[in-house]
Amino acid sequence: MKINLTLAAALMATSAFAEVPVVQVTAVTESMPIIGDADDPAIWVHPTDPEASIVLGTDKYNGLHAFDLNGEELAFFGDGAVNNVDIREFSLNGEQVWLASATERDADGIVFYVIRQDGSIERADPNYFDVLPDMPEGTKKIYGHAMGRDPATGRVWALANFKTGHIAQYEVIDAGDGKIDIVLARVLKVETQPEGMVFDDKEGHLYVGEEDVAIWRFPGLPEAGDDATEITRIPSDCFPRDDIEGITLYDGAEGRYLVASSQGIHRYGIFPLKGDDIPACAGLVEIAAGDVDGVSETDGLDVVALPVGANYPRGMLAVMDDQNEEFTTNFKFVSFGDVLDALNLK
Repeated sequence: MKINLTLAAALMATSAFAEVPVVQVTAVTESMPIIGDADDPAIWVHPTDPEASIVLGTDKYNGLHAFDLNGEELAFFGDGAVNNVDIREFSLNGEQVWLASATERDADGIVFYVIRQDGSIERADPNYFDVLPDMPEGTKKIYGHAMGRDPATGRVWALANFKTGHIAQYEVIDAGDGKIDIVLARVLKVETQPEGMVFDDKEGHLYVGEEDVAIWRFPGLPEAGDDATEITRIPSDCFPRDDIEGITLYDGAEGRYLVASSQGIHRYGIFPLKGDDIPACAGLVEIAAGDVDGVSETDGLDVVALPVGANYPRGMLAVMDDQNEEFTTNFKFVSFGDVLDALNLK
């Protein structure tokens, strides 16, 4: 394995902060290579057949891919510069479905897809929403994305951030006749460019990664206020250098963890969550070479705690790999039980 001097220096700098364990795991398998530029995955768990679960993966030049658990491509939607993707349950025309949505960078919009109970995927009606006209003057260059759901009311949110630091939160509504619509609920702001975001449905929190600065926690519901709480920053024990990239959340019987890509050191910070407490980083995880090649410079990632087939009995972590073999990019699939065991988190 090659070690570059910049990475070595960054890891040495970690000693200036609290000591955290650094562990290695390996991927179970990987998706087919993407010739464009892979960016962000989202995992959909089949409601009755976990082996039929699907990993969506964006290609930020060309569109959205859907893969099975073996990494084989099931579908592709050539919908442009699709950046970050996320999924939430939704009631559409009386049918229980899942909405997947993603930002589309060329046109400053959000695209939507419907996933049905049988795992079939189709473009939503309408598929695309132009969101820039709703935003404050000076907002430009749509970027990161997340979805959220308020379990108390069933409200579903689509959130998009912009390179100018603005964060738009839209309520997604059933507009009737199988159509959806979105309504702007509020606009948040950080000082510099954000990207990674995750909505904690259970606790009502929104975590936002300001790439070169910090991870912030906002109240997730618009009526709960706009005050931000700092969770961690650059430099710190798990982020000795930039960037803070993808952010996801594991919510299972073995605990609740924020997982964030520490892109500058090719690792992932794991933060145990407990209510409104500010979490400390419990350790760093590297995905090393095994049956498939290792992972570097991860942008987006996603995790689920539900069993996802025989290879992922305690949940699955999917991460983007920027330097896949033969000058391609792709997504690696990891058993999250291996992460829990490696860090002795039980």
